[in-house]
Amino acid sequence: MNRTFQLHFFGCKTNQADAVSVAGLFERSGWSEAKSNENPSLMIIQTCTVTMSADAQARQLIRRLKRNSPSSQILLTGCYAQRSESELLAMPEVDYVAGNLNPHKMKILGEIACANLTAENADFPMPAESGRTRQYIKIQDGCDARCSYCIIPSVRGKSRSLPPAEVIRRIEWYRDRDYHEMILTGISMGGYGKDLNPRTSLSELMQQIEKIPGDFKIRLSSLEPEEIDQNFIDVFTSSSRFQPHLHLPLQSASDQVLKKMRRQYLFHRFESIVDRLFAKMPELNLGTDILVGFPDEDVDAYHETRNYLQDAPFAYAHVFPFSPRPGTPAAEYESAAANEVHDRAAELREIARNKNRAYRMRFLGRPLKALRLHATEEALTDNYIKVRLTNPDAARDVVSVQIDAISDLQTLGSVICV
Repeated sequence: MNRTFQLHFFGCKTNQADAVSVAGLFERSGWSEAKSNENPSLMIIQTCTVTMSADAQARQLIRRLKRNSPSSQILLTGCYAQRSESELLAMPEVDYVAGNLNPHKMKILGEIACANLTAENADFPMPAESGRTRQYIKIQDGCDARCSYCIIPSVRGKSRSLPPAEVIRRIEWYRDRDYHEMILTGISMGGYGKDLNPRTSLSELMQQIEKIPGDFKIRLSSLEPEEIDQNFIDVFTSSSRFQPHLHLPLQSASDQVLKKMRRQYLFHRFESIVDRLFAKMPELNLGTDILVGFPDEDVDAYHETRNYLQDAPFAYAHVFPFSPRPGTPAAEYESAAANEVHDRAAELREIARNKNRAYRMRFLGRPLKALRLHATEEALTDNYIKVRLTNPDAARDVVSVQIDAISDLQTLGSVICV
C-alpha cells in the first residue's frame, strides 16, 4: 500500500496547527508526506466553518482534488467536519469524516492509518516534525464565550488547556531540533489554564517560558481583548523572548454593536489596552479583525469604527463583511443591505492597506532580525513583516535584513551583515 498523504487546511492558525498535528499522527504511524508530483493514497483536509464561504471553498477543493487524483481517498477533519458530518459524507468524493468533537475521532484516524492511536491526546496530539524553521504549538482549544455571530463554540467545545509542563516539554523538544520560532495557538488562548487544576493563566505560562534556556523566540496568535490584563501587558512588553506582534480582534468600535454581538468588552476597554501596550512598546506590530455591516451598525456606529481604524496604531486589519451564520442568534437578526456592507468593507480595507504600508515604511532602510522561511526567498521579521529577499542566504536561518523597497503588495529587502 502507498502510505502517503497530502495535507490541506483552511482558516485560522489553530486550524493550521490541528492540520499539522493530524499529519503527525500519520507520520508516527509510518506514513510520509507525498511529493509534489505524486498522487497520495490519502488527502487530509482540515476544514473551517466560520463562514458559509469557508464551507463552499472546502467543497470546491474536495471536488477538485478528487478530479485530479481519483485514486486518492479523502479524509475531512476540523470545524466543518464537526458541524455537517452527514452532509459531507453524502458527497461521493468523501471517504472519511472526523470532526473536532467526534468521540470516535482517534479510532477513525487509527483505522485509516492502520495503527492504534488510542493513547494519543485527541485534543493536543504532537504536530508533525517538518524541515521548516517555525512550528505551531496548540496550547488551548474551545471557547466559553457565546458571541451572537459565531458558530465556533459549537464545533470546538468548551475551553480546555494543555498543561504547562507539556507546553514546556514541547517547546524544548522543538528547540532541541533547531526550530527558531514557536507559535502558540488556541481558539480562546487568553483563557488558557482556567480549566486546569491547579488553575493558571497565560501570563504565568509566559513567565515559565521566559526561563527556558536557548536561542529561540515565541510568537502568540490571536487573543481576545477581555483576556488581556495589566499582568499580561507587563510580562509581554518586558520580554526578550516573545515577538513584538499581537493580534487583537476589535470587531467594532461601537458599544451599540459590541453589545449586539455579545462581545465581552466595550470599546473603552479595547482602547485602553492598545494605549497601554504602545506606551511600553511603540513599534509593536498590532493587527485586528473588523466585522463590518453587523445588524444595528447604523451610519454613526460605522463611522465610530472607521474613525478608530484610521487613528489607531494598527499595522494591519482583516475586514470581514457580516453574513448570517445558520445556528447562531445573529442569523435571526435583520441584516443591512448587501451593497451598503460591500461599500463599507471596501472603505475599511483601503484604510487597512494604507496603514499596513505606513507601518512597513517606518522600517525602510533599518536592520531587522528575521527568520528565513523554509525553501523560499522570503524571511519573516521579528515584528511580523514578510520580506522578499533579493539575495537570500540559504546557509543561515536567522538573518539580519534591511528593507529596501515597499509596495502595496510586497516588501523587498536584502540580507546584511551587522
